[in-house]
Parts: sequence; structure tokens; C-alpha cells
Amino acid sequence: VLFESLYELKNDLKKSGFNLFIAEGKSFDVFKKISGEFEKIEIYANEQIEPYCRRRDESIEKISNVELKLFSDSTIFLPGFILKDDGKPYTVFTPFSKKFFTLLNSGNYKKIKVDLNSLKPENQYSPGYLNQLNPDEENKKISTKGIFDGGRTAGINHLKRFYENGIDEYKSKRDFPGINGTSNLSPYIHFGLVSIRECFRTAYSALNNSIESGKTEIETWIKELIWREFYYNITYHFDYLEKQSFKKEFDRLNWRHDDESFKKWCDGKTGYPIVDAGMRQLVNDGWMHNRIRMVVAMFLTKDLFIDWRWGEKFFADHLIDLDFSSNNGGWQWSASTGCDAQPYFRIFNPVLQSKKFDTEGVYIKKYVKELRDVPSKFIHSPWEMSEEEQEECRVVIGKDYPEPIVNHSEVKELILNEFKKI
Repeated sequence: VLFESLYELKNDLKKSGFNLFIAEGKSFDVFKKISGEFEKIEIYANEQIEPYCRRRDESIEKISNVELKLFSDSTIFLPGFILKDDGKPYTVFTPFSKKFFTLLNSGNYKKIKVDLNSLKPENQYSPGYLNQLNPDEENKKISTKGIFDGGRTAGINHLKRFYENGIDEYKSKRDFPGINGTSNLSPYIHFGLVSIRECFRTAYSALNNSIESGKTEIETWIKELIWREFYYNITYHFDYLEKQSFKKEFDRLNWRHDDESFKKWCDGKTGYPIVDAGMRQLVNDGWMHNRIRMVVAMFLTKDLFIDWRWGEKFFADHLIDLDFSSNNGGWQWSASTGCDAQPYFRIFNPVLQSKKFDTEGVYIKKYVKELRDVPSKFIHSPWEMSEEEQEECRVVIGKDYPEPIVNHSEVKELILNEFKKI
């Protein structure tokens, strides 16, 4: 997605007489070299509030002749702007969202025209002494085609399709991984191909043109966009989240450091089909359905009792729509260590989640090929099949597909006791 997007951007800029120069290297090193060529440099960029991005920007600002000018375009409101009446940050979503709505108006997501004609192509600078990355050549090195097409054109087409067919059924369909019920816009938002303002503008356009029964569906998607804003604000105010639990007392939890079980979780070989389908989707596609993200995260933290940071990092290494704030917030929500998180005694049963949201096993069978002939009666708990039934389905549990690595009912009480100790 990234290289395809850069290639499209390169061609679009070329039409206006500009070249896209992509320097390869660490930001500080690149701008330090360029700064030696000029008396003063101004850098214009969108602000990123992740802790490691802030450290990067702080290092660049230390270069004596460099002025860094940052703009907020990742969220509707500048992170840190929405505060409680006492000036403190919100740490619970519902009051945050209420304040968000009181501040929101159409001006926050109005369409803004960009005119490149004010820029002069003849003033371009291409430092030949820097290593340059060619997005077209890099893209050719990738052997497999991803599930998402890169580029702004693809992103806008996704947004348009969702507007025309999907947004008015979002609430009803979003939790079912076997159907196309979500917007699928997260990679495009992540790479800046579709702006958050375009999403809000599209949502409110749909809301204004919707029949009454569709309004709740659309409002649910708007709420999800605001969850993203909420987590950005949490990251902005509490930078220790990079390494610690939001509720610091939970860093005293005696997490299991079980490399073997963690590997089985990563490989999609836990013996729980819905968990394994999700992990295989992540590794194969670089993306995972949101409902399943919650299921696999809670399985790792509440069934295997493995530190949420292990799972957060694995997601970060594989997700093409990686967003630190949402990823961190989602993991801590599932682990019950975060702000406005699930209470620790709320633990998803992976079998019940599977039966409820993938009843016929459509999603499971797409990613767990060993179970493609298993009837829906057993697809959520194949270990319940008799030897004869396993033969009929051409899958032997414990050989062709693993037995469950834990007994959910048995470990649940053990996990609850660990949380109660805090």
C-alpha cells in the first residue's frame, strides 16, 4: 500500500511539474545534512503525537538553522484541545464524546481546496548526496499482492463505495467477520490517503440523506471515529503508555512469560478456530477484522495470561493500518489495564464469540483450511467431534489441527484471582 501510494503521489506531482524526492535514512541525519547547504530551512509537516515521533521531532528542532512547523491533520481537533471543565484530560470515552459533539461543527470538516500553482517548480531542490528511494522499484520487489490497493484514488473509491453501500448498515454488520460489514478505510486513514475530515464529511452527508432507520447505523460509525480521537488524546496526555499500563497498578500483574504458547498464538495454532482464523488473517493479509482483534487480544491476555505488550508489538509488526494510539488503546482495553477498559472480570469466551459472530464458520473456513469440511455444528469447537466424525471431515484433532492449548473454563478463575491480587 505504501509504495503504491507514493508512486501515485509521484505521478500526480509530476503533472504539476514537481518531483517527489524520497530520502532514505533517519530523519535527523537527513535534515542535518541538508541544513549544511542553506542558511535556514523550514520544514512543514503534520504533527504525530506518538512518543517516538515526538522524540524525533524534538531532535530535529535542535538543529540550529531548522524551523519545524507542524500542523494537526490526523484528528478533527488538536490533541489536547478537548479537556474537562477543570482543565484535566478525559479518561472515559462517553463524556469525551459528549464534549466532542458540543464542539463539532461543519467547519471542522469542510472541504478545502489546494492550489499548487503558487509554488514554483524551478525552485525545487534535489540533494544528490542523499540515498533516494524509488517507490516503483521498491513495489516491484514485493512478490505478493496485498488485499488493499494503494493510492489516494483507491482510498477515495473505498470511501465512496462505503457511502453508497455499507454505511447505512454499519451497526448491524460491523461485528461479523464473514461479511464485508466494515468500512475497510483504516489503511487509507493511516497513510493519509483519506483524511479524517473526509470521513466526517461523508458520514454527515450520509446522515442528512438517510431515512430514520439508517441514522443509528451511521451514528455508530461516527462514534468509532471519535474513539480514534479519544485514544489520540490519551496518548498525547499520557506518554508513558509506550511502555506502561494506563492503570499503573496492573504492571504488578504476574504475567506468564510463556514463549511456546505465545508462538502458537502468533502462528494461529491455539486450537480455538476463531482465534486461529484471526491470527492467520493478520499474518497473511496484514489486517484483521476489529471484532476479531478484540477476541484474539483477550484470548492472549485473559486465557493465556500473557502480557498485552507482547501482543501489541506483534500487531505493530504486522498491521498495515498500524496506529499506535488505537493499537495501544485496544490492547489495554482488552487486557483491562487501560482507560475506560473492559472490567477485568469481563472475559470473552472464544467459543461463544465464534458462535455469535461467525455462526456458519464462513470466516473460520476462509483462513483455517484444515476445518473447511467441518459442519457448522462443530466448527467452533472441533474437539467435540467423535473419531468417526473427524474421519468424515478429513481432519484429526491433535494431528491435522491442534487441540485447545488451554481450557477456557478452567483458566478463567485462575486469571480472575490474579487480577484480584492487585
